[in-house]
Order: sequence, then structure tokens, then C-alpha cells
Amino acid sequence: MLRSLILSRNESTVRMIARGFKDLEVELEHCADYDNFLARALETRFDALVLDDDFEEAQAALLEIHGYTTCSKSVRIVLAEHKIAMPAMFKTGSQIVLYKPLSSERVRQGLRAVRNLMGRERRRGTKRIAAMVPARISARHARLSVSQVLLADVNEFGAAIRFERGDLPTTNGLNLEFALPGNFNRIRCLAEVVWQDYQGSGGLRFLDMPSSARQQLMEWLRAQKSQRNSAAHA
Repeated sequence: MLRSLILSRNESTVRMIARGFKDLEVELEHCADYDNFLARALETRFDALVLDDDFEEAQAALLEIHGYTTCSKSVRIVLAEHKIAMPAMFKTGSQIVLYKPLSSERVRQGLRAVRNLMGRERRRGTKRIAAMVPARISARHARLSVSQVLLADVNEFGAAIRFERGDLPTTNGLNLEFALPGNFNRIRCLAEVVWQDYQGSGGLRFLDMPSSARQQLMEWLRAQKSQRNSAAHA
């Protein structure tokens, strides 16, 4: 079983991360003390290291473990508020940022990306449909500042995205607009950034999608699944 280590004093956060990792067959060890966290990271190879930015020494710990040989292959994750500057956070050695406020769905979506980086992709639960769909996003109250992204894969709850570094707004609420392949009607909804990494990938969760748009999305997903099944049995 893969192993992970978390630095946090928030018991609710630890329980949520532990449940998310358990579903992905990843064991979680908890440290609430800075020195103990560094000692465990130095003596044991963990597949993932999670640091809560509420912990005042989180960034110092990131910088410290960045030089440990035992941590050279560990995925380094920060649990952070949206207001945190991403370039500065990545310079401290983090690879993925999971955004607060944490919820079960946000944690599951973010940790799936973490699990993929940790090695074997887990294929369970809701199936995602591979796609490269051009989309436009903008901060909820700044429609004139639009960023172009690609939806890398889509399901009924959200999508993974690809973007140019620095182009992803860090605000919590986003306007999202895209057209599914073979459809002329564009889908417009609110979305939130659940996670992003330092290589230009991230994850969105759909919010307040109109019923007509959700019906269009579900019909497209069913059609894609049917085509995939037909191809597999051909």
C-alpha cells in the first residue's frame, strides 16, 4: 500500500484527507508537530507529503523536505486558501495545491490527481470521458479577463483542465463556457478550482449548471460511453 504523511493540527482536515486517501488505497500518517514531521520525512520514504497552510511552519517545512533524499520522489501537496499566490507556493517545493474550503467531493477530486502522480491510476467509480475541449474561464466578477483552457477529461461533476502557467484565476468562483464536440449549444455555468499543479494542469468542479445544460452534458456522456463500448466489442 502507498503511504502518505500529513502535517496539520486540524483534526477535521486530517479525517477528511484520511478518508479520501483510504478510498484510493493510500495509508495516511498524521503529525501535529513540525519537528516530528521532519524526522518522519527524513527517516521514511513516503509517496505523498501533505502540508496544511494553517500550520505556521508549513512553508518552512516544504523548503526543508525539498532537500531530503527520502523525499525526492514524494508528491508534495499543500492545502491552501485561494488567496495564496500560486507561483510563490510552487517555489517552496509544492507540486499540487488543494484548495480550501475542503469538502468530501473536493478532496476526492483533488486526491485522484495526486494518486495518479503517485503511480498506479485507480479506475473506480464515475468514469471520465477523454476529451480535449476548448473552453473559456474568467473570474466571476471580471468577465473581461478571459483565459483559454482545454478540458482534458469530463464527467458530470467536473473536468480536468490544461492551461498556460499563470493563466488560471485563483479566485474561488469562475465563469466557465464551452461547447461539447458535436454540439452547437454552448454550456455556461459557474465552476470552482479544486486543485492545480505546477505544470499547467488543474481540476474544476461544476457549480449551478442550468438543467438544460446538465441534460446536454449527460446525453453527451452517455453517447461517448456507448461509442466506447461498441468500439471495444468490434
